[in-house]
Amino acid sequence: MKPSFASPPEFFVDRCLGKGTPRTLIEAGWTLHMVSDVFPADGQFTGDDEWIEYGLKRGWTMLTQDKRIRNQLPVLNRLVASGLTIHCLSSAELTPAKRAERFERHRDRIWRYGAEGPPGFYVVYEDSVVRRWP
Repeated sequence: MKPSFASPPEFFVDRCLGKGTPRTLIEAGWTLHMVSDVFPADGQFTGDDEWIEYGLKRGWTMLTQDKRIRNQLPVLNRLVASGLTIHCLSSAELTPAKRAERFERHRDRIWRYGAEGPPGFYVVYEDSVVRRWP
């Protein structure tokens, strides 16, 4: 149930991005759903496989800063089979404002990959977005 680029993709935001980053992206026009709003206890005890599967079933592109997801092959295989993408910031050391700024800087590319692919795990660097898996 992958969206077309004719309509902007919807995003599922990992709780590790906090609340400030999503709030800024929503103000900039992104359609976001937050793990912390969907799962009990603010999503604190929800595993990556669970929240990602939830997003995949809804056709949502995922946003995170947790690079460890890149090593979870069962999750990544389901991601690719679904035709969807995860976009991960290259650094977990960014402030919420810098996180939002980096996603927003690469909005067109992230939205296009989210809607049209190719599926996979993408890392969002300061000056580029690079597919790192498969």
